[in-house]
Amino acid sequence: MKRYFLTLSAVVCSLVVLSACASGNKLIVPGEITRPPLAGPAPAGPATVAVADFSYTPEGTEPGVIGRDHDQVRDVVWKGEPGRTMADLVAGAFADRGIPASRVKAGDPASDNVSIRVSGTVRRFEVNIRRRKMFNVETEATVTMSLTASGRGLPAPLETSVTITQTSKDVYPLPEYFRMMLSLAANAAADEGVRRLQEGGVAGTSR
Repeated sequence: MKRYFLTLSAVVCSLVVLSACASGNKLIVPGEITRPPLAGPAPAGPATVAVADFSYTPEGTEPGVIGRDHDQVRDVVWKGEPGRTMADLVAGAFADRGIPASRVKAGDPASDNVSIRVSGTVRRFEVNIRRRKMFNVETEATVTMSLTASGRGLPAPLETSVTITQTSKDVYPLPEYFRMMLSLAANAAADEGVRRLQEGGVAGTSR
């Protein structure tokens, strides 16, 4: 009986914490989505690639909504900027592959000094939550983006599209867990997009 009571108490506490991170009928995903530290030293020399903020148009009408908690019928909200975030991650992915990259604003004259300019569009940036069984919550994070590389380093503009989905199951995951799932999908999309651009002719060293 004591063991059952302790297990039930832990479940109730998890539910209380999860509810505390919600605002009304919203589940708030906390924090920023960043790139893991470089695996080696930062690439030396001036930037050869300039990455501008990506465009992003959410499907919903309310800003910040990036998914749905279907079990508790509420929106999932993240206060970050998917377009800026994905551009940051792509620039970091270039650096991880040994290509010096800088972040610029769209139309910034500074991008004229590099051989490759990269722009992009984030088409999906979402995390959805569904309860499959009483103690089984499925989290699915999906990131879809299109990348375009152009400049004097390429004979013609190079375009590619990437979709990455990360799925996991847990018992009453906390909001920080949803941010982690989004981070995994977003960083994997950045890695794959840069890999494809490099295979298409974006010059640089592969690590």
